[in-house]
Amino acid sequence: MKMKRTALLTGIIILSIVNIWAQDIEVAPIRINFNANPQETESKTITVKNHGNSKESVVLTLKDYITYKDGSKKILPAESSKNSIAKWITMNPSYMEINPNASQTVQLNFQAPTDDYTSKWGILSVSTAKEQTSFSADKETTAGISLYGRIDVYLSYTPQSERGTNKRIKISNLKETTTEEDSVRTFSVHVDNLGNTIVPCKVYLLASNMNTLDEKRLETQKIKAYPQTSRTLELKLPDVLKPGEYSLSAILDYGSSDALEGTQITIEVP
Repeated sequence: MKMKRTALLTGIIILSIVNIWAQDIEVAPIRINFNANPQETESKTITVKNHGNSKESVVLTLKDYITYKDGSKKILPAESSKNSIAKWITMNPSYMEINPNASQTVQLNFQAPTDDYTSKWGILSVSTAKEQTSFSADKETTAGISLYGRIDVYLSYTPQSERGTNKRIKISNLKETTTEEDSVRTFSVHVDNLGNTIVPCKVYLLASNMNTLDEKRLETQKIKAYPQTSRTLELKLPDVLKPGEYSLSAILDYGSSDALEGTQITIEVP
């Protein structure tokens, strides 16, 4: 079901570099987005800083991940998923030793695939390491190094040009899922990305009183919809509505220029 916008909303998104700590290591930023067009090369950097009082060995490895309906993630070996970014990334260096209170910059080079406008994603794991003797090393370690602290940097790629991209996001199956344990009424809804790119989305409930036509927009959830992936979202309905019969809609806003996607049900508020 299509719902026309009732107002033009203008927003400013302020992006900030986020620092994350593991042991005495700090990494910034922890999210990197590439948007080179096919056949182009794009370079970005991360900074690893050692806040400890001894030298730290740091190992960088690329990994994949997949997402589930509830938004959780499963980490996989590099190049094991069809949307893996790993094969298109090179990094320099991939191993380093950082002195106390010193930092090291790592360059990430992304070579965009040819004639491919499909989003790619993955993880760059930054792990502190310690050398092991042959006596203490076990079968799971490599070259006498044991990884014991990890920070994940999330990598993604969507080409800047929209030529060749396919944005198709659908929202459906709004239903009440309230249980006796819930303090407010709870609803679930499905969001399906049928396209080939990662799409930032906003989802919210809109309650319309069927007698007075008064509308109440509720809190917005922000998600990333991954290609060919479904999400099930939980939406809360606070106790802010007057008694009556309402048309309750779950609205999906993913930047479409002329319409919002929606799914609706009718509810009674006692």
